[in-house]
Amino acid sequence: MTSGDSQPANEPVPRGLRNTHFDFQAKVFQAPGAHFELRGHPKKAMFAVDMGAGQGYISLSDLRRTFFIAQGSHDDRLIDRAEAGLHFVPDIRPGDEIPNEVLDGTASWTVARKHKQIARDRLQVQLISWVSGKPITYASQDELKNIMADEANKKGLKEAFQKAAVALGIDPSQSDKVLDRIETLAREICYIEALRDRSLELKKIRANVETLIKVCSTDQRMVADLGRIKLLMAKATAEADDIFANIDAETADVLSALMSIDDIIRAVRKTRDDMHFIMMEWDPIVARWQKLEMVRSKPIDAALSETYQFLAKRFSTGKSIMKKRGKEPGRAS
Repeated sequence: MTSGDSQPANEPVPRGLRNTHFDFQAKVFQAPGAHFELRGHPKKAMFAVDMGAGQGYISLSDLRRTFFIAQGSHDDRLIDRAEAGLHFVPDIRPGDEIPNEVLDGTASWTVARKHKQIARDRLQVQLISWVSGKPITYASQDELKNIMADEANKKGLKEAFQKAAVALGIDPSQSDKVLDRIETLAREICYIEALRDRSLELKKIRANVETLIKVCSTDQRMVADLGRIKLLMAKATAEADDIFANIDAETADVLSALMSIDDIIRAVRKTRDDMHFIMMEWDPIVARWQKLEMVRSKPIDAALSETYQFLAKRFSTGKSIMKKRGKEPGRAS
């Protein structure tokens, strides 16, 4: 990369720029293949362009210095937003939309309708439990659905809305405002439910490793290697389980959650972003294991090798992916 095509640092920003997009102005951002991505361990934001047969990478501090990007300038602020945005998308290219997480805290990805329903049902079951004084438990999404389909619970929910309204200082005749709060919270928690489903892929990998230990039982060296991967996978699944358990505990008291809904939403969004970051890291490994037959083969060996390297960098020293992530990126202004 050269600085010959850079614009003067004090050049005014053209009018009409979209503040929701990465509208960089310096010519370096027009270079072929220009993009930002996280690289290395621990991950650091880098800027890259196509160079011959490969790509050239430069640190963000060198990018600013080499191309005369002044502190506080339009491009400087966008570089900060790109660095923050890489915790939510795999890469960022000039012209891309700025992730919603950076702009206003909402999610930039979508969930299935079933996850919205699960989040809503969970909150409503908690509300029924609060009114009745009897905790309602369920072991699966199907059980949760059956609980909400029960006629007695449907009637109990109407009573719950009215009593919750009184507890929240709302006139019982306006119990629909309780439903509004439930819906607001469910729109946030549905992302947790989607990530909970997505994290099941980690348990599948762990189960595959356990199956391979049995398949390769006569190969002691292979069994030993698989045993190390199994132990590291236990740390990986425990990390995800702990994250979900913590946010479930924060939202378990539904009435308190509705009373302090803004605080709960902030906690839910932080958990959402933390877990989304973890699953983005896992995506290439999960893809590697798709549709593999659990027999000794070159594809299995490749999957095991990649999985071990991934796990060893993150868990062998007792550090989780989130600890490796470092300081939580702040919201760009």
